Amino acid sequence: MISILLLLAGLAVAGIGGAALLESYRPHDAMTEAAPPPMADTADAAMETMSEPAMEPAPDTAPMATSRSMAKSVEAESGGFGAADDFDVAEAEEDFMESGLGEIGTASDPVAEVAGITGPIPAASPSVTKSRTEAFLETLQTVPVAHETPTSAEYKRAFDVTLAIDATGDDTAVDALPNRGGNIVTGEAKVSDRVEARVSGANFEIIELSPPVQSLSPLTENIWRWSVMPLSAGEHDLVFEIYAIDADSVVPLRTFRDTVSVQVSGINRAIAFADQANPLFVLLGGLGSAIAGLLGAIRFFGRR
Repeated sequence: MISILLLLAGLAVAGIGGAALLESYRPHDAMTEAAPPPMADTADAAMETMSEPAMEPAPDTAPMATSRSMAKSVEAESGGFGAADDFDVAEAEEDFMESGLGEIGTASDPVAEVAGITGPIPAASPSVTKSRTEAFLETLQTVPVAHETPTSAEYKRAFDVTLAIDATGDDTAVDALPNRGGNIVTGEAKVSDRVEARVSGANFEIIELSPPVQSLSPLTENIWRWSVMPLSAGEHDLVFEIYAIDADSVVPLRTFRDTVSVQVSGINRAIAFADQANPLFVLLGGLGSAIAGLLGAIRFFGRR
């Protein structure tokens, strides 16, 4: 009986407590129930925003990105498209500058000088070179010339030859020669301020005894001397050549040719035979002489 009473009392207390709790929490529930309308409004606004048409620039973004990606891929495949373009442009500009500036002219042209352009100097034409040579020849002066050679010579015996040019105003240059009774030849030649004289001969050994190039002197004669040694017997020619020295050329002016008779006599004949003989015969002769001497020595000592 007591347990039933306690149960009823507990139920009563629980009911009273539950009512009190409901009364204390009623305003909070009202506020909680009133909150959903704003959420509904937000959802409606979101739906309206989604229903509005999209902006027009948006479609351009995708093609732009696509073109950029394609450009990057092409650049990657070509190994640097921009560098190649720069190289081609620079090469084209260089070709244009060379072709264009080459047509303007050289530094000798007034337009090229104003532009500061330098170029190769064109080579002188044959007509220009000819006119320069003619102008140089017009400056030459005519002077007397003389040279002396022996009429005959000995084999392997040297002799002297002399050439003289007189630019002092005298009528002859013979007085400048040694006059040793040889062959004297006189004449005239057009000469420049600087003159070169040469002597040549196929069968002679020639040594210069004076400077080959000399400046003409107005005070005394210019003299050239050579030492000449015949190398073979017979009639041989000596050739005298006179050249005018220009700034950039050597112009032949006069040529003389003399014949010298080279003779062989006495011991020179033996020397000439030894020089002209076949080396094999000379060798055999030497061996024969050595063998003969050896046999003579054997016989001499054998008798003892």
